[in-house]
Amino acid sequence: MKILEPVFKPLLIKPYHQYREKLLNSLINNKSKNYILIKAPSGYGKSITFSMYFNTLNEQKVWISCPQNYFDFDTFLNHLIYILFKTINLKIFEDNSQNTISFFTEEEKVVELLNGFSSYTKEIFIFVDSFENVVFEGKNENLLKLLLNFIPQNVHFLFTTNQEFPIPLTKFAMANNVYTIQEEELKFSFDELKNYISTKKINLSEDNLLELYQLTDGIPTFINILSTYIETIDLKKYDALIDSAKKIDEYINLLTEALSEDLREYLKVFSLMNEIEPKICKAYFNLKSDEKIHESFEKLYDLNMIEKKDPHYYYMNEIFRRTISKGIGEREKIQIYQTLFNIYQKEQDYYGQFHCLLNMKDLEKVYDFFLNHSELLIKDFSIIKKWLDLIPTSFFSNNIELYYYRGVIEEKYSMFDEALSDYRLVKDNIHKISNKSILENIDTQIIGIYWHQEKYEKVIEMGNELLKSIPNENYQSLTSLYNLLGTSYSYLSKLDEGKLYLNKAMELCERFNYTEMKPWLLNNLAYNIFLIEGNLESAEKYFVKSLKSFEDSKDLYGKALLNANLTDFYIETQKYDKAKEHLKAFENIYLETKNIAYLPVLKILQAKLEVEKNELNSAQKSLMEAENYSSRSKFLQANYYFVQSLYLLKKDELKESFSTVEKAIKIAKTIFNEYQILNFELQKVRLLIHLKQFEKALSHIGKIIQIATEGKAKLILTEALLLKLFLSKSFNLSSYNEDLKTFNELLSDNNYQFILQKYPEITSSIEDLIKINSGVKIPSLDASFKLRFEASPEISYLESKKALYPKIYLFGEFRLVCGDKVLTMRKVRNQKALELFKFLTLNYDQWIIQDLIIENFWPNLPFEKSRQSLYVALHDIRKRFQEFGLVEEYILQKNKNYKFNVNKVYYLDYEDFILHFEEGNKSFKNKQYLKAKEHYLKAKKLYSYGLLPSNIYDDWAIPKIEDAEKSYLSILAILYSLEKEKDIEMAENYLDEYLRIEPFADEMNIEYINLLLKKGERKKALDYYKYINELYKKELGTAFNSKEISYFVKEFQIY
Repeated sequence: MKILEPVFKPLLIKPYHQYREKLLNSLINNKSKNYILIKAPSGYGKSITFSMYFNTLNEQKVWISCPQNYFDFDTFLNHLIYILFKTINLKIFEDNSQNTISFFTEEEKVVELLNGFSSYTKEIFIFVDSFENVVFEGKNENLLKLLLNFIPQNVHFLFTTNQEFPIPLTKFAMANNVYTIQEEELKFSFDELKNYISTKKINLSEDNLLELYQLTDGIPTFINILSTYIETIDLKKYDALIDSAKKIDEYINLLTEALSEDLREYLKVFSLMNEIEPKICKAYFNLKSDEKIHESFEKLYDLNMIEKKDPHYYYMNEIFRRTISKGIGEREKIQIYQTLFNIYQKEQDYYGQFHCLLNMKDLEKVYDFFLNHSELLIKDFSIIKKWLDLIPTSFFSNNIELYYYRGVIEEKYSMFDEALSDYRLVKDNIHKISNKSILENIDTQIIGIYWHQEKYEKVIEMGNELLKSIPNENYQSLTSLYNLLGTSYSYLSKLDEGKLYLNKAMELCERFNYTEMKPWLLNNLAYNIFLIEGNLESAEKYFVKSLKSFEDSKDLYGKALLNANLTDFYIETQKYDKAKEHLKAFENIYLETKNIAYLPVLKILQAKLEVEKNELNSAQKSLMEAENYSSRSKFLQANYYFVQSLYLLKKDELKESFSTVEKAIKIAKTIFNEYQILNFELQKVRLLIHLKQFEKALSHIGKIIQIATEGKAKLILTEALLLKLFLSKSFNLSSYNEDLKTFNELLSDNNYQFILQKYPEITSSIEDLIKINSGVKIPSLDASFKLRFEASPEISYLESKKALYPKIYLFGEFRLVCGDKVLTMRKVRNQKALELFKFLTLNYDQWIIQDLIIENFWPNLPFEKSRQSLYVALHDIRKRFQEFGLVEEYILQKNKNYKFNVNKVYYLDYEDFILHFEEGNKSFKNKQYLKAKEHYLKAKKLYSYGLLPSNIYDDWAIPKIEDAEKSYLSILAILYSLEKEKDIEMAENYLDEYLRIEPFADEMNIEYINLLLKKGERKKALDYYKYINELYKKELGTAFNSKEISYFVKEFQIY
């Protein structure tokens, strides 16, 4: 027995090899299975994939490559026993020498192998490459069955083969103990192709890459042959690649020369067919037997000359097709196409007939055929686009109808300006057109372009005018127009009108059985009405019905749209497997049509799915690929920024995420209706919570709830209430119980439980409250994503009292102190200059535009005069600083924007207040109560009797004054909570001060009465209750209600 040492080495993985991440992950996920099989023809990278997997494993492992014409089953066993001992010291026989091993029979070797495996406790992975080369005779198949049947759980066999496995693996598969990778999975994805090409010295455009992918069909060997060829020659023109690729031609010709004459004849005909159907081939070759044609097909399939789509359709790889068809003379080609055309004609296959006519190159015949069957043929818009692109301009000029159809195709490629130009040309030459369909639809098509350009007011204006001239019997034009009007009204937030017109269109479809328009209406009702209403069951049902209709009619554009919509729908509803399935279908259409307009949609959806699944590295790559194409429309831009914001949030880059969603909202407001924008607004609120800007979050969530309630947008309302419940917990809001009740009803009535998983960090923070109050079962949450509140900057204090720098006090009376000099309001002549200075310091952390300053301080002056007044005020401020001995510039100016210079030494009590407040909140959140109290007391001391009390009626100051007051009330409430069990008198002082500022705080009034009761001051508690009740009635028109306090009053009066 001779042992071949080279067979024990896997393939060496080179830097240029494409890393098969998805395949390797699937192998790793199925690592526990005892049998893993890769079955595919040669050229699919089976050995490379296994070699990569071999390198990732840290467990005990061995490799055997089975060479052709050398291994029988006995030789295979000899090599297996030898390498097991040599690599992992697993002794099968006492003496594992080559001579000893060869002494035993195959039966004995199998039994001893099983004995050896049973005594070995570690995991063993046995890789067997090219197992089809092992020759089995007689009993050997039973011995293989014996070996595989009785291996222990810790032994794993991994095989590659290009043939059927010698024994059935059904039994193992039923036990879920087999994992098989087929050829489709081994093909490169388009992304893998792009990544592979990027490692080469090749510069190809997206269009070229799509062409290359189509040529190679993703098969690794072909990709490698072509890319190597491109890399090694000085390729001037990509289109000439295949024609000049002599090496590839020679390689394929060598393969075909070895075939029988009849198979070569089959290949000739196949190379000229669009789709290879057995029944068409049977008719072409005039064969009587199905068995004969099936046998020929299978031979060519086994030789990888043709590929199988399903049992009824085959296709030839584009590289084979081009090479083989080049060897056919023009006259013979025409004869073949004519014969095929006659067969397709009998079969009433219009696509097949059109394909033949195109290749017979009779332009007039093609044109006439197209006009007769345009309604059907134009659905395969990629083929029609290729044909239209090849037609001479002179032919267009004599056949105006072609401009109309080119416009239809351009619409599908999002070339709206070009489509509008073609439609207008048709409109200007309408007298030259006799086609009734074009005459009826041209106006609607033009309005449709304005719809695509998001000019919805214009659509409504033109559409309502056109309605007057369309007769009732022209149901097709009416249906299209109702659809455009319905969706336009919807986008303008007029849902009732939108629903009305869409339902009118649907009624016409049902009445006249207008199947072509029905799927569009199903989609539009789902997207524009049901999704907004939160009727997810109807939305999904309509989307799926629409997709089925588009698939039945072979409308690629409709299929693409619906797969994209369903992908997004399933991402939003957390059904990631279904989302992945539809995303893959969308990608296949993109690759088939090579429509660049689909690329940004594909990448944005891909990134969104990857973000939700926490695949952030992949999401980053997808977003980068989408970036260059997202500017094609506002719709794409808004969605791109939205998904980028989701990504940045997961990356914990909160400020960047917030600014990104602000961009998304700004763009979205120009194209989406007010309900669709709410989804963007929810992301903004979510980020405000992460950034601890609870007051702003509460303000925004209130507006969202109001709009969602008015529009009966149940899903958005439920999501908004979840976020509000978190805020209610933080602020102890009185509306909490009512909100929770509404939330629970919406959640259970509409099957919205996935919302809890959509916001895992929010749900986990109030999980107990939801469980206790509603009994809702909380689903499994993503524990990796939590609220990580952004740390406040370190609070710094200026210790040097000798340094000359300004100290600015905005709380209490305004003061500017510098050394021993003090500037107060009474010492300023130019009051506007002082007010401007306060405004800039109040907004110390941002640039203020000139127009905003003028609007606040000189609103009634002419622009030039107001601008001059601004310059005078700035001059006065700088002059006064110089008088104080401050030579540094404290007011910055850039491009008509102004800002207080925070890069110089200064002290600002307002900034100090904010920092102490935020630091206190941080410590309180971390249960560092003494430290929190220390910061809160410092902030309380700074507050004095309020922020800028002399400016409480000035519009420019009111928002900051109110924010500061809210912060101060929050401080008093927390200080009260910290002291009420320790120092009841101090706690009462905090409550007193709180209620002096905000006497209508229900919860704090209840706390105050309870505190008085706790102190035994019942009379004082009753007097306070009477006082506050009268105050509520007088100022709010309603009594102060509290079941708890009412019970006390009743009890006290009885007592």
